[in-house]
Amino acid sequence: MRRYLWKLVPKQARETILSRLSVVDRSAIDKMLSDSARLPVDFARHSCIFIHVPKCGGSSVKRALFPQRTHGHMPLWFYERNFPEFFERAFKFCFVRNPLDRAYSAYQYLRSNQDIQRDQAARRMVMRYDTFDDFVQKWLCEETARMQMHFAPQWLFMCDTLGQPRIDFIGRQETMAADFLQVCTRLGVDAKLDQTNVSPRPSQETIFQARTIDRIRRVYERDYELLGY
Repeated sequence: MRRYLWKLVPKQARETILSRLSVVDRSAIDKMLSDSARLPVDFARHSCIFIHVPKCGGSSVKRALFPQRTHGHMPLWFYERNFPEFFERAFKFCFVRNPLDRAYSAYQYLRSNQDIQRDQAARRMVMRYDTFDDFVQKWLCEETARMQMHFAPQWLFMCDTLGQPRIDFIGRQETMAADFLQVCTRLGVDAKLDQTNVSPRPSQETIFQARTIDRIRRVYERDYELLGY
């Protein structure tokens, strides 16, 4: 029914509405309107909801705990809206990362990613900039970050329908092993964490320009405040 009613809206009006949303919300709405929103089997089995924030070690978590297909990078409100009863009783968790390290990781990942077809448009975009500092100064801002999944602010994935974070446990990529163990204990499972989709991390010798650090702090201001980085 939702899909039918949505198609009654003129195409230009639909595109205008969607263009004003973040890529995170657009992805969720697209799945809902395509009538493909199903509760992942592994989520039901463990009575949990895992919010996969891009470039925070989520692929490793999914591989260890959820071998069957999940809903990708869906925001928290997607589960609240589509599975309200399950949402209220489920253990909701995610992993996050220092915004500067995450943005650098996403930039390096896309530059080196020549195989995954869905990422090629993003790869072509970052390849226009020879350095991370140049990329941040010439492309990254609050508006563009919200429109690209790899650079979307982390808080967008973690909020309910009222725009408030309702996560029971927030693990950190910086303390991945210990925090993953806490998740396993909460779920009552024995799982091994293997690293997947690993992109180069900034080394101790990596020096970001002061204006790059300042821009990252402004673009991801709410992430810094919410996550305490």
